[in-house]
Amino acid sequence: MTVGLLERESTGGATARLGFEYQDAYVLQSLPRWLAQSAFSHVVSEAVGDVEVCYFGPDAAVRRMMLEAKDYALTAPAFWEEVQRFKNAHSTSPLEFVRFGLVCRDYNTKASPFIEKLARLRGVGSSYQSNSVILEQDRKDVIEWARTYGHPVDLAEFALQHVDFVTYSAGSADAAFPGELEQHLPSIDLSGKESARLRDLFKRHIARSSSSPVQRKELEADICSVLDERGDAWLSTPTRVQLGGGASFELLSLDVETFNGPERGKKSPEEWSTLSRAAAAAASFIKTSTGRGGVLLDGKQRMSTACLLGHAFTAAGGFTLRVEHNGNVFRTDLHEKAVGAFFSEVPRPGNSLGGQGVACLGFPSPVGSDALLAQGGGLAGLPMLSLESGRAVGSQEEMNLAVAEAKAALMSFRAANRLELLHLFVKAPSAFAMLLGHRLNGICKVQLYDWVNGMYCATAILDAA
Repeated sequence: MTVGLLERESTGGATARLGFEYQDAYVLQSLPRWLAQSAFSHVVSEAVGDVEVCYFGPDAAVRRMMLEAKDYALTAPAFWEEVQRFKNAHSTSPLEFVRFGLVCRDYNTKASPFIEKLARLRGVGSSYQSNSVILEQDRKDVIEWARTYGHPVDLAEFALQHVDFVTYSAGSADAAFPGELEQHLPSIDLSGKESARLRDLFKRHIARSSSSPVQRKELEADICSVLDERGDAWLSTPTRVQLGGGASFELLSLDVETFNGPERGKKSPEEWSTLSRAAAAAASFIKTSTGRGGVLLDGKQRMSTACLLGHAFTAAGGFTLRVEHNGNVFRTDLHEKAVGAFFSEVPRPGNSLGGQGVACLGFPSPVGSDALLAQGGGLAGLPMLSLESGRAVGSQEEMNLAVAEAKAALMSFRAANRLELLHLFVKAPSAFAMLLGHRLNGICKVQLYDWVNGMYCATAILDAA
């Protein structure tokens, strides 16, 4: 059985738009929590589900958390009917409907034991590894309980994997709203009157959510409106992009694990290009859905991955970066530089008729001659620029100096040799590679390299911005 926007269960509420105080109250109280989730995009009511909370996902697809809200205690048959409807939605579009929630004032005594068992597994059970033998046996016990008491086993298995069960009283939504703001959006410091004003602005959006989605950007605009002159501080709050595999669908993330491991030297150009497109899509989502250009990244990546990510969230695109690295946070919105020269330049002439050149950036030790062995030794005759330094980058000012000098030297090298393709080798702290990538606009197309298994391997290509 499939589900759709035109089925009777989906259209009834949208047509009437009466009696929805309960689900509207839940949405209001939940909005601060959803806004704190970096992948949250928009929320809509009376679509396939009572409420659908939508998130940016891989390939720029939308991931949906479908909620059904009932202001009464469901009977056991009605309880399982709701789970069946969730299962139908997941079966119809499993990559779109990824999570479900049943929100009720209370649960029938026949359903309560099942919910309590799930709460136990998801509560203290979360302290165990996902492949724990104990957890696995407890999951089997939950399914066996459902079978013993005549509940549908297939639905119990589905609920165990995909459904959250929430007990909620709507009467507290208005009073709870300031506390939800403080808990989930602590950078917003509102007075009682300001909080009430923001609550009323959010309510206006919720009231029309059955006719059009409530976009994240609209909600953040309301926050800035209430903050007034303090809105700039909110706009400067960075969005963290999780780097690695296994992140929750609620969080904005890029899976870069295999691009940091030893197999990265075997990655095809198309695989690197796919990562680049995914990063660019995440950058576009941040700009279009939040209006904020600050991005927080973990700078502990391999050179090519770091440079690619910095380039995706480029300065030319209006982004500012905060890069975490070995206890430091380097910020691109702070511009003071250390004094003196950071690099010494060692140019070497070559044949640039093909529009290609080589740049080697190394500190505290140089890249070395192994770079010229890349591409089967085909780079040896090209013009080459070496930037070398014995200095470190222990401060914001030193990092700013290193990045600024490197960018200026690469610009001059490109112009002097009329380059269309720059082969770039970086042997430096990875935060430097990320921040340099952030500033690589205006150079030309860049071929990156990583040191893998004792040799330099071509990795990603960065297009000229």
